[in-house]
Amino acid sequence: MRVTDITKRDQVVEHIQRNGKQLQRLQGELATGKKINKTSDDPIGATIIQDTVTTISRNQQIAQNTDSNIAWLELIEIELNHVADLLENAKVLALSQAGDATTTESRAIVAQELRSIRTALFDAANARSGKLYLFSGTETFTQPLRFNDPIQEAKIESTSVPQRDVAERIDLDLFKAQFEEHSSNEYRIRITRTGTFGRALYQVSDDLGETWSKEQILLPVIKVVNPDGKPDDQVILRFTSKDGVHSEVASDQNAGFFDFADSGKIFQEGLEFSYLPNPQIAYDGNSQKKEVLIANNTTVPISITAENLFLKNGEEGINVFGLLSSLGHALESDNGKGIADRIAQLDVARNQVLKQVATVGNTIRELEKAKSKLDDQVYTKQKRLSEVQDVDLAESMVELNSAELNNKSSLDAGGRLLQPTLLQFLR
Repeated sequence: MRVTDITKRDQVVEHIQRNGKQLQRLQGELATGKKINKTSDDPIGATIIQDTVTTISRNQQIAQNTDSNIAWLELIEIELNHVADLLENAKVLALSQAGDATTTESRAIVAQELRSIRTALFDAANARSGKLYLFSGTETFTQPLRFNDPIQEAKIESTSVPQRDVAERIDLDLFKAQFEEHSSNEYRIRITRTGTFGRALYQVSDDLGETWSKEQILLPVIKVVNPDGKPDDQVILRFTSKDGVHSEVASDQNAGFFDFADSGKIFQEGLEFSYLPNPQIAYDGNSQKKEVLIANNTTVPISITAENLFLKNGEEGINVFGLLSSLGHALESDNGKGIADRIAQLDVARNQVLKQVATVGNTIRELEKAKSKLDDQVYTKQKRLSEVQDVDLAESMVELNSAELNNKSSLDAGGRLLQPTLLQFLR
């Protein structure tokens, strides 16, 4: 076979280009520290790298979010412990005034201290981190608790007149009245004997009419309480005169008690005045719990609502603010039995808070375990990623030296092989 100059040239160029590409590849790997710099270097390896980087990025973001959520829960835990301490202080104060050796003056002083505790509890319920409130559910920009207006217009009904005809058959303005103060009870005041103030009789129910108090004389201002029912919340019902002026007298011992006797108000038997529950504190957040992702398809709640913490009722728990309010009333009225009755409820209220403390503590531990697991997964994935894409510096340096020698040799050999002579040119 005849070897021409063109054949020799093509082979020399091919060898030089192949060695140059190898040298360029090794130099690029050493410059970047990676064996795969573009998909064409290793399509399968590039796919593995992409999937691994995506997994690492997702896990690192979840871990970062977990750190933030742990910090959030730690703030909640601090406030909950503060609330538990305040309730413990309230119990100590109540115990100090439950004995016979106390005085009216000391109980009045303790009632004032209880008001300070209620204010501190209100502030704790509205605690926030930056602009985010801790206890408002998922509505973290909304202040969870607010004070309700103590005034509520009485709704007038009648058992002897169909409700649809009450406004037509009864002069509602004549019997206009308002409830004052707060309570979670739903009161009904029913006229049981027709008459004017001082002659008409009424009964009180605090359980939607299932049980009623004994009959009492109707006054322009009456205390709404069933002595045999729920604790006294100091709610009063105040009637107006024909001119809409509210009476200021609440006892037949006060001068001017029968000031309204000639007002033309004749209360018919069956007339009722209804009071809707109006607790001192209202909740403006929502009942939804903030949940966070700790792993694929796994979430945990990291929020507690002020409603569940402070405003439970009945068998579900204790309304903390209502309890402290009624305890304060018992202290101010020097009611030893009322004070004693509420001490056990303070224990229930504090346990209600401590239960939430335990829940938060368990959640923090769960998040810490999840974060530790994520960190381990990230380490494993990073190790695998290094194995796929990182170069072995020692091995690459040996290969680079070998490639440089091969490239130099091919250039030298090509230079000697392709030196033309005049005779070769003439041929």
